[in-house]
Amino acid sequence: MKRLVQLIVSGIAMTAIIAVACSPAPTAPALSEAEVTPLPTPIPTDTPSPTATPLPTDTPTPESTPTDTPLPTATPPPTDTPTPEPTPTDAPTPTDAPTPAPTVQFSTETVSFMTEDDIELAGTLFLSEGEGDTAVVLAHMAGENDQESWKPFAKKIARSGITALTFDFRCYGQSDCRGSGDSGAILLSRDLGAAIGFLREQGFQRIVCIGASMGGRGCVNAAFDEELAGLVIVAGTGSSHPDRQNLEGFVSPDMPKLFIVSENDHIAERTLAMTRLYESAPEPKIFKTFSGTAHGTELFDSKHGKALRSTILDFLAGVERR
Repeated sequence: MKRLVQLIVSGIAMTAIIAVACSPAPTAPALSEAEVTPLPTPIPTDTPSPTATPLPTDTPTPESTPTDTPLPTATPPPTDTPTPEPTPTDAPTPTDAPTPAPTVQFSTETVSFMTEDDIELAGTLFLSEGEGDTAVVLAHMAGENDQESWKPFAKKIARSGITALTFDFRCYGQSDCRGSGDSGAILLSRDLGAAIGFLREQGFQRIVCIGASMGGRGCVNAAFDEELAGLVIVAGTGSSHPDRQNLEGFVSPDMPKLFIVSENDHIAERTLAMTRLYESAPEPKIFKTFSGTAHGTELFDSKHGKALRSTILDFLAGVERR
C-alpha cells in the first residue's frame, strides 16, 4: 500500500514536471506588423555607408597631382626658346640692304613741254631732294607702251637722290599726235630733245638718257644732237639714219655707256643687234646680259628685275661721281 502511494505521488510529480516543461514559456506577445515595419529603417541607415563619401574625399588625392603640375610650370625649357632670338639678330640682313639706304624724299609733278615742231608732250617729273645737277630722262618702248612702264623705276631713281623724267612720245599716251613728213629717227630725236631741254630749264645740266627698245634707239639718236652725261640702252638698236651709224660721232663720245639685253631677246635678232651696237661704241662702256627672252622694260618684271635695277642705279651713281 505504501508502495502504491509512492508510485502515485511520483507519477503526479512527473506529470507536473512534464507539464511545466512542455508548456510554452510566457513568450512576449507577438509583435504586430505595425511594429515590424520600423525594421526597414535600419536599411536606410545602411545607405549612409555608401554616402560615406570618403571615396570622393580620396579623389582630392588625385587633385594633389595637379599640384604636381608645377613641373610644367618649370618653363625653363621655354626660357631656352629665347636662344632662337639670335636669329632675329640675323634680321640685320634686311639692314644689309643699305644699298637703297640713301633714301631721299621726292615729289611728283605732272608736266608738259613743246617740241620744236609744236607738239605738246605729256610727262611726269620725279623731283628728288638730293643734291647735284644730274637728272635722268626715261624713254619708253613702242606698241602698247608709254611712260607708265618707266614710272616705278623712276621713283627708285628719285629715292636714290637723282631727279627723273618720264614722258610720252608723240602719238603715245597723253601726248599730241600730228602727222609729219620727217623720218622716225628725226622725230624720236626731236621728242627726246624737248624732254632734255625741259630738264635743263629746271636747272639740271648733266642729263643721262635711258631708253628701252624704241626709246633706246631714240637715246642713240639724241646722243648725236645733245651733250649727255651718260647713256643706257636696254634692248635698243642703232639709229636708222644713214649719217648716224658711227657712234664716234656722239656729241660726248667719252660719256659712260651701258648696254643691256636678254641673252635670247624674243624680238628677232635684237640680242645680236645690241652686241654689235656695244662693239661699235667708244669706251667707256659696259655690256650686261640676262638669261631669258624678256624684251626691254619687260626685264623689270622678270626674275632679273632686282639685278637690273641695281645695275642701272650703280651705273647712275658712277656717273654722278664723275
